[in-house]
Amino acid sequence: MMRRHSKMKYYIAAPIFLVGFLIQTTLSFVNILGFFPNIVLCLMVVFSFLYDENYGIILGIIFGVLLDLSTQQYFGTMTLLIVLSYVPIFFLRHVFNNEKVLPDMLMSVIATLIYAFGGWTIHHIFGSPVSIGSVIDILPALVISNAIIVCVMHLILVRTIIRHRKDRSYYGGVV
Repeated sequence: MMRRHSKMKYYIAAPIFLVGFLIQTTLSFVNILGFFPNIVLCLMVVFSFLYDENYGIILGIIFGVLLDLSTQQYFGTMTLLIVLSYVPIFFLRHVFNNEKVLPDMLMSVIATLIYAFGGWTIHHIFGSPVSIGSVIDILPALVISNAIIVCVMHLILVRTIIRHRKDRSYYGGVV
């Protein structure tokens, strides 16, 4: 099993989330096929999957609250959806090798499904006339775009594999 990355610090992660938040809130009028991917959700997935520290969920909650204040009809919706999307990541992140991009993309698909159907459920409970069909219509494009964003972020943020001295192919240093 590979060691999880632990070099990320809040002073590095927070500006990345801030940029993602600013892109999501200021460029949301530029929709892709009728929707805009959730960059803060994608960042939460990547940071929660790559790093043992809780940067992903803590910053996801903070920027979820900011998204609630700036873009959501009902306060707490985005924050709740980010927390709900984190639950499977919390349980599965130690099962998969965090160096690989495919498990991270799988986490993004699961998080996007929870985000889409959870968001519809919350809005439906509060009487919003949004139909489940409209959610299902944009779901494939939303899943694909979020998976692509997570893939790109993962490839940018992933570090080199740290080999252990007991590995038979260990030659010293970081490979």
